[in-house]
Amino acid sequence: MVRSEATDVMIAGAGPVGLTLAAELRRAGVACRIVDRLPARLPFAKAVGLQPRTLELFDRMGLVRDVLDAAVPMRGQLTYVNGVAEGRIELVLPPEVPYGFAALPQYGTERVLEEFLGRFGTAIERATELVAFAQDADGVTSRLTTPSGGEEEVRSRFLVGCDGAHSLVRKGLGLSFEGGAFPEEYMLADVEVGWSLPPGYAVRSTHRGAD
Repeated sequence: MVRSEATDVMIAGAGPVGLTLAAELRRAGVACRIVDRLPARLPFAKAVGLQPRTLELFDRMGLVRDVLDAAVPMRGQLTYVNGVAEGRIELVLPPEVPYGFAALPQYGTERVLEEFLGRFGTAIERATELVAFAQDADGVTSRLTTPSGGEEEVRSRFLVGCDGAHSLVRKGLGLSFEGGAFPEEYMLADVEVGWSLPPGYAVRSTHRGAD
């Protein structure tokens, strides 16, 4: 038997975007549910950089101190070519910009946002996946699979897809993926290094082959 419930806004995806949306909705007194197909936060850094404007938004939400306490201020970048130091880039912003750049692993940002949502009694429904939806003139009916293997239908005024590059919501609406993509392949790893580096500086290292 399919269980049915209702809410104002259904959010698919509990990454930083979905969590921020849920936090802003709850601050405004709007009821919402947020689901994510993964059983837990991923323990990998993934997206690390926090832009000054992002920190301004967190300030408006009353979260910036929690974020900055967990983050590392970014002051610049050291560049290496074939293992040789080539220069240093300083991140300098106009004095009227209240916050600088910062680095915080994505799981750290998600933790702060999840704890903030908990103050409103809103929990992330993990291991819960949006598998289908249908919209009409009055709202949206979403079909979810639950951790127990069952199904649930949720009626909402709005459905927001924060479910990443392979978004079911975007595909279901027939929307194209706007923008471009880099032709290169990238690898991201979390490693510990024994280098002695000035605090707050990222490292950009490239290798150039012989002509």
